[in-house]
Amino acid sequence: MAICKLNTNLTRSSQCGYSLPQIVELYLVNYEDLTETEYTSSGGCEEITAVTIASGATVSKVEPAKNSASFEDTLVVEDSGARYRNANITFNVTGTYNACMHGALDALSLGRYFVVVKTADGNYLGFGRISPLEAETATLAGGSDTNGLQIVLSGNIAESPMPLSEEAVAQIKAKIAE
Repeated sequence: MAICKLNTNLTRSSQCGYSLPQIVELYLVNYEDLTETEYTSSGGCEEITAVTIASGATVSKVEPAKNSASFEDTLVVEDSGARYRNANITFNVTGTYNACMHGALDALSLGRYFVVVKTADGNYLGFGRISPLEAETATLAGGSDTNGLQIVLSGNIAESPMPLSEEAVAQIKAKIAE
C-alpha cells in the first residue's frame, strides 16, 4: 500500500540516536519459494509482519566481506510522470573459489530473490517483496583488492524497502539452510 501523505514529523529531536545502516548480513529467498508476505499499516507506518516460505525451501544467509555491502533505493520518475523505485544491493563474498562457490556464482547470476538485509544497527529491511531482485552484475575477480565475488542485485519495484517485525525475522531465520 502506498502512503501518499506525510503524517509523521521528521525532526532531529525525534530522530535522536545512533544510525549505522551498513549491511552486516543478507538473507536471500528464491522468489518462487516466497509464497506470501503480510504487512501491517497503521498511521502511515508499515512493516512486514509475516513471511511464508514454501515447504522444504530454505533461506540462504550471506555474510558479506567487511565494508563491501551497500544498498540504495531510488525514486525514478519517467517523462510520462510514472513513478517507481529502483532497489540496488551490492556485496562481495570472499573465500576459495571451489565447486560450491561456482554453483553459488551461477545461482546469484541467474536467480530471482526477495532479499532481507540486516544492518549494523539491528534493523531488518525487505527488498523485492512484490517484484524480485535479479543480478545486474556478478563478477569473479582474483589478484586484486576485490578478490572473490562481487554481486549487484537490482530491480524496478513498486514499493520502498519495508522493515520486518521480530516475528517476520524469526520466520526467515528458521528457514536458513544448514
